[in-house]
Amino acid sequence: MMPLDDPRWPALDHRGRSQGQGVPGAPFVPDELRHLMAHPADGERFVDLWPYLCSEGTAWPAAYAAVPHLVAIARGLPADGRDEYLYVVGLVAMCSGEYGQAPADLPHDITHAYRQALPEALTLLAETLATAEHDQTMTRYLLAAVAALKGHSDYAEILNELDVFAECQSCGEPMLELPE
Repeated sequence: MMPLDDPRWPALDHRGRSQGQGVPGAPFVPDELRHLMAHPADGERFVDLWPYLCSEGTAWPAAYAAVPHLVAIARGLPADGRDEYLYVVGLVAMCSGEYGQAPADLPHDITHAYRQALPEALTLLAETLATAEHDQTMTRYLLAAVAALKGHSDYAEILNELDVFAECQSCGEPMLELPE
């Protein structure tokens, strides 16, 4: 796992940082991870961070370095408090395409730590799904993360995007609205 004081962090791009240049207001990932390790239940802070790591179908280099830390944070939480962390780990895997892939130009130690964290994330996800209560939406997101961590990124994307429901005109029940 890449230490949070490693001097390479500023060079790892994320949504608010490109080629080592930060955008005003963008988080410094190691500082955010340090805060979350001390305050893992700070969901608001995590919700503010994770779109900088992985969003809009893209996982940025900083995401791969962050994943082992996210798994470590999730490991320290009870099953009903780790949903978001594990979902984001699944999102990174989903955005990576092939299981365990990371950008080719990412340093080997970061890629290795990322790949080593994925099986534990899957184990934690299984435990979370088995023991914690989830609404339909969170269950779907966690199942999408499981599919991604099992190497089925196409299936994971389908599950992740499966929130387009319509109301049945004859009975009023929600139903999946399929694209034409």
